[in-house]
Amino acid sequence: MSEFAILIDPRWGWLIGGVILAIAQIIVPGVFLIWLAVAAILTGLVALIFEPPIAVDLAVFAVAAVASIYIGRNLYRRAEHPADPLLNNRAARMIGMRVTICEPITAGLGRATDGDSFWAARGPDMAAGTIATVTGVEGNTIVVERVA
Repeated sequence: MSEFAILIDPRWGWLIGGVILAIAQIIVPGVFLIWLAVAAILTGLVALIFEPPIAVDLAVFAVAAVASIYIGRNLYRRAEHPADPLLNNRAARMIGMRVTICEPITAGLGRATDGDSFWAARGPDMAAGTIATVTGVEGNTIVVERVA
């Protein structure tokens, strides 16, 4: 193993290390190894082009690592706030939606459809075919009111 390490040019070692970190990011998601991989590859490119001493390589890596992690952190923060806050909350998205009563609501219970989905519905008595507005969701039952 040590003979192999001696044969690798340190300039190429940065690039190899960056690729290994990128592969590790794919294998172990949820950690920020990709930003260290970017820093190592950048350091490798600088080392190949300018051939600085190892101390400069380490300084370039340190600065590149801090910068790439900072940029990555800002990218993740921006992605945390989706344009539609109700994106994964189907129940909340249904409030205000118009539905058609497909089974009459009698004694406060019936069924409604919004196209290809059928829902248990609760509300005032309504005949089949009546258009209603969803005013709330309780579990898997929608609360409806007749459209005025």
